[in-house]
Amino acid sequence: MFSFCTKANTLDQLRCHIHRCVIPDNHVFTVEQWHSDSAAVLDAVRDAFHCPAVIVRSSARGEDSVESSMAGMFDSVPDVPLSSEDEALSRAVESVIASYAKVRGENPEDQILIQPMLQDIDMAGVVFTQDLNSGAPYYIINYDDSSGRFDSVTAGNGDINRTLAVRRDFVSSVTSSRFRKLLAAVDEIESLTGCDCLDIEFIVSSDETVHVVQIRPMAVSRNWNRSVTRRVNDVLEGVKAFVKDRMRPVFGAAGSRSVFGIMPDWNPVEMLGAAPRRLAVSLYEHLITDSVWAEARAEMGYRDMSNRPLMVGLGGRQYIDVRESFNSFLPAEVRPELAETLVSLWLDRLVAHPELHDKVEFEVAVTVHTPDFRTHVAPRLLAGLSPDRLDEFEDALKQLTRQILDDDFGLLRANLDRVERLDKLNGDRERVGDGAVSRLLFIRMLLEDCRINGTRPFSIVARCAFIAESMLRSLINLKALRPERAQEFRSSIRTVLSDFLDDLALLQDGVLPRKEFLKRYGHLRPSSYDILSLRYDQRPLLPSSHDGREELRSCREEFVPTPEERMRIDAALAGTGYGVDAEGLFRFMREAIAGREYVKFKFSRHLSSCIELIAAWGEGVGLTREELAHLDIRDILACASHVPCDETIESSLRDIAARNASEFRVTQALRLPYLIVEPSDVDVVPLLKSRPNFVTTKAVQAPLVHLRGDELKIPELKDKIVLVEGADPGFDWIFSHRIAGLVTKYGGANSHMAIRCAELDLPAAIGCGEQLFAKFLGASEIRLDCASEHILTL
Repeated sequence: MFSFCTKANTLDQLRCHIHRCVIPDNHVFTVEQWHSDSAAVLDAVRDAFHCPAVIVRSSARGEDSVESSMAGMFDSVPDVPLSSEDEALSRAVESVIASYAKVRGENPEDQILIQPMLQDIDMAGVVFTQDLNSGAPYYIINYDDSSGRFDSVTAGNGDINRTLAVRRDFVSSVTSSRFRKLLAAVDEIESLTGCDCLDIEFIVSSDETVHVVQIRPMAVSRNWNRSVTRRVNDVLEGVKAFVKDRMRPVFGAAGSRSVFGIMPDWNPVEMLGAAPRRLAVSLYEHLITDSVWAEARAEMGYRDMSNRPLMVGLGGRQYIDVRESFNSFLPAEVRPELAETLVSLWLDRLVAHPELHDKVEFEVAVTVHTPDFRTHVAPRLLAGLSPDRLDEFEDALKQLTRQILDDDFGLLRANLDRVERLDKLNGDRERVGDGAVSRLLFIRMLLEDCRINGTRPFSIVARCAFIAESMLRSLINLKALRPERAQEFRSSIRTVLSDFLDDLALLQDGVLPRKEFLKRYGHLRPSSYDILSLRYDQRPLLPSSHDGREELRSCREEFVPTPEERMRIDAALAGTGYGVDAEGLFRFMREAIAGREYVKFKFSRHLSSCIELIAAWGEGVGLTREELAHLDIRDILACASHVPCDETIESSLRDIAARNASEFRVTQALRLPYLIVEPSDVDVVPLLKSRPNFVTTKAVQAPLVHLRGDELKIPELKDKIVLVEGADPGFDWIFSHRIAGLVTKYGGANSHMAIRCAELDLPAAIGCGEQLFAKFLGASEIRLDCASEHILTL
């Protein structure tokens, strides 16, 4: 029967029985043997190997045991030359022995493992035979196939590592021959060891020979919830069936297939997180993605896709149906035949360029007419259209754009005015009373008011802000405006962030009372839809520093185009028929960008009030915030008109919350890609390497600090680069510190934080993706170079 022991002995047990991979020859000796006669040990090493260099590895007792892996705790020394001189080899051995003593004391029975340095490396990395965090049934392959190094994955060096997750029962779906050979070797090792929870370090040579250099059991397996992992496959089979069904034509939408993404259009992963709880999801659906998103676009002149959900839940993870999104970007006048062609064209481009999944409005679909339509937009994004259809589409886009800009921006200003109606109903909450039904009825009214006068106008104003950014980029493309001047314009726009920073300074100077500050901003919370996220007025500490605030905003001046710029911009606009000149266009862009942030701030207050009323109602019936977080808003509101037959409301909802909490734990265990193009994408999941959206052209190098959003004590942020997963207005307080830069895991080119950083001329990388973000979490310092669009860990 196989038993795991030291690293060297484990490999020795398998070497003669393995057929699908190669375990390199090695030489092993103990610490006691080294101390007794190091010269004899060195002679034996030279006799054992006929290669230019070796690697000296640790092989301590208990290092790779079932109880503890001790991974990375001891030294390994690579590229040690074998020659007549013993100094380098001796230093390497002493280094490994010293690392034993440093960690837990030297044991004479500890081993040192010598292996040949393998050359001709095509790919190297580590395979976990179950998901490390949850034990879900995946092979997780972390690999580097570009540097030619054997240790870039284990050492965490460089921006070169990749991750592939493969469902254990679907290895046949893997198309790459080198990965198939690697997984065949892993399967054989599992059979020989009788263990399916392994951590295997591998090297693949250019002829696709798999070399296994280390095997250890995954000690973390004792922490897994096996009842969750057993359900993962059932859930994923349901996801595959759903995706397969949606890869067909659907009634009312152009396009013969769909694509699902977590970041296109309304970007649910940024707003809700990768694995959100049920209440947050249902609020987002009710307020935006069920119908409001499409109603707003129809009001603007786009194709009416009302009452068609934009967002779908796949195993609890939220995705945008990109086919629905692309249909909603078509002008209403576009004929069905042309609509079919356009949607298919854009879907094909996204499939061919998945790295654009968070930039679809700028790099995939054409959602507005811009002055560079013929010179830059059409050649890139509409190359498949015939000349007649291109003319037809351009005419429809021009008409749409003209009516959005027409009548002194009547559509934009009407929706900026509409959001002011929110304050009236929100001010009536004192008259609601303590009755449970009364509270629920008021919550229902608040949510409906938020839909009509909050998220719907926000959808329109936010679309205008996208149009503004598209116009600005077009002026750069036409060389009517230099990129640095465009950034000066962005930085000149005063949004609610400026008001917040000014008021925070007044608060800290003792001019603005704390009560008044919280009246204005106390509703803000990181993760706006999450009932478990504390508001500003629920936190024991407010941001306490505004050091450097003026320095951050020192560049802020009203932007005025030069006479030469005005002349070039007017010339670019002359043939478009928009009905605006340079002055009018800049006024529209300024009002749209600032308005987007203002409207979001206003409806966030309304949403926050709803969430707190839900919490108060829940407390009244005996439910905690944690339980409420796992309830659908529809289940909560139904209690205003429905009484369970055989149990109390508290008991009924607690049972629902428990079931949803159980499903949530499965959601957390799932591995799904950023973009789902085919049903098989559920089985083989490459973690898409995102291209961040860089803001400004500055470069900065600084230490890192990671913020989760639930901190009760504010860490030191001055001169630090801040890491956050996805940032909304609840994180605006970070700008009261003199931070050096910002990096987010999720977020698009025109997201809330992109606008914030542009306003403050703060270097940022928005939406760097899961792999890069995980690497940054392990770094102490990075260099963020926005001009060259590069991030280097130090």
